Amino acid sequence: MVPHSHGNGVCNCPIETSMVHIGRKWSVNILRDLFSGRKRFKDFLDANPKLSTKMLSARLKELERDRFIEKKVVSTTPLIAEYGLTQKGRALDRILYELSVFSINHCCDEVGRLTPAQKEKALSEVRGMLGL
Repeated sequence: MVPHSHGNGVCNCPIETSMVHIGRKWSVNILRDLFSGRKRFKDFLDANPKLSTKMLSARLKELERDRFIEKKVVSTTPLIAEYGLTQKGRALDRILYELSVFSINHCCDEVGRLTPAQKEKALSEVRGMLGL
């Protein structure tokens, strides 16, 4: 039996613990964008048109606090910051890949209509983005 959260708020389930950190809306999108080379605030907004600046700011702070990403100030006037994955953040590469495999094989109707060769091409692109 997998341990789970108890009424006292203590979580013993490793899946639940992981999801507390990366399962919030937009967190995985931001991590994916970092893997694909995006580094700046505007890059994340451009890649996710429905993401608000307020939500992006909150998620970046959380991911930084939890040490999945790091912020580097590259210029003070004007203020320009770049974000990058930490070793902990890069350790999500296989997890994000497996989520992609699951999605291609089980979730999306559009993806489900892909030929096996098209599925492999899509997964190959994901592997490249993740550095696998």
